[in-house]
Amino acid sequence: MAKDYFQDITPPSPDTPRSLKVNSAAGETASPDPPPSSSADSGERSIRNIQVPIRSRRIPDIRENATAAPPRRVERMWLWGGSALALLVLGALALVALRPTTVTVIPRSHTVFFDDTARFVAYAADTAATGTLSFTIEESTYEDSQLVAAKGVERVEERASGNVTVYNEYSSAPVRLLKNTRFETPDGLIFRAPAEVLVPGRKGTTPGEITITVFADAPGEKYNVGPISRFTLPGLKSSSMYSKVYARSTSAMSGGFAGERPAAEKSALDAAVSEIRGRLEEKARAAVGEVGADEAAFFDLARLTYESLPATMEGEGNVRITERLRVELPIFPGDMFAHVVAESVSAGAEEGSIVLKPLEGLSAHTETKIFSATSPLTFALSGQAQLVWKVDTEELAQALAGRDESAFQTIVEGFSSIEEAHARIEPFWSNSFPNDPSDIKIKVKEPDAR
Repeated sequence: MAKDYFQDITPPSPDTPRSLKVNSAAGETASPDPPPSSSADSGERSIRNIQVPIRSRRIPDIRENATAAPPRRVERMWLWGGSALALLVLGALALVALRPTTVTVIPRSHTVFFDDTARFVAYAADTAATGTLSFTIEESTYEDSQLVAAKGVERVEERASGNVTVYNEYSSAPVRLLKNTRFETPDGLIFRAPAEVLVPGRKGTTPGEITITVFADAPGEKYNVGPISRFTLPGLKSSSMYSKVYARSTSAMSGGFAGERPAAEKSALDAAVSEIRGRLEEKARAAVGEVGADEAAFFDLARLTYESLPATMEGEGNVRITERLRVELPIFPGDMFAHVVAESVSAGAEEGSIVLKPLEGLSAHTETKIFSATSPLTFALSGQAQLVWKVDTEELAQALAGRDESAFQTIVEGFSSIEEAHARIEPFWSNSFPNDPSDIKIKVKEPDAR
């Protein structure tokens, strides 16, 4: 007979917790007591009084969401990212809007080839006529030395030398001084001119002048005198020219020596002198390459004068050999030189409107290197050079200011010095140039040699 399970449920006593005891089919095992109830017990037997166990809630595994960011943090990251992106976009737009309007121009140019057939003539700046090529003489002095082994002593007699400037206050006509003309110091020391000298005439109250090299009348260190404020010319003493034709020096005479000094073998001495002079020439050539952009100069036109200074003992058994190089370099005005070259190749250009840039192998040659106020300098050029027209950037900016971009080509064509031009107007949505010329940046690009 089937067992009625509901009859086996016994109500809990008032003093003890209620328990749900269910006999199994074998009647051997009992279920554990359910959790106590917080409600009041009822003495009525009813299935409604059975305490149902509370189901435990599933606690989510924290590890499942360990890598997931909280929603609020994700929202904040998106907010900052969007703000940064917006700032970048605004910055880029500001850079574009603030960029200056730029015009890039390539100036007109012309390449010239020289083959020694064209001759150019320049005149001393003091006597050059207007519109002719002039030159001035720039003097430089370089020294270098080297040690060689000493081999005894030798007897030496050398004459001092130096530069003096001769002045002519006597007349407006040149004054001719003969070879070996004497120049006397206040102490009675005599120096002589090694060649004939033609002193330019005065201009108004300004005396004519010319700088020459003079040599002591005798060897010895006593002729190594400092700057002399006035040399007189004894040969003019009996004439009215005596007080009006004179000379002065601004540097000391040097090289005078008489006596014994350390000697070196001739072969070693010659080799040392050759090496020293080679270094001196390199220094002088490099200095010519540093002549300013508004001037023109060529090392091959320079007159080089070497001087061997007295040898001195140094250390034990060594002799120091010292050489001095004096360089007289003709300097031409850059604008006029370019203008004369342009005329020689029929590349019409006004003086000051072009510059000449040396290219491969450009050099100058002359048959004589005697520079004076009355003797013009005749020379030839060989190699290549480029004539480049100057662009007036200020005038171009003023012409473009406030104009529509459609007028750009017409305005540029009005400048004969411009070969090609390109414009970039900023900001990009504008179609006209800024009203202020200073807001237009002009870039001049070097033309290609062709």
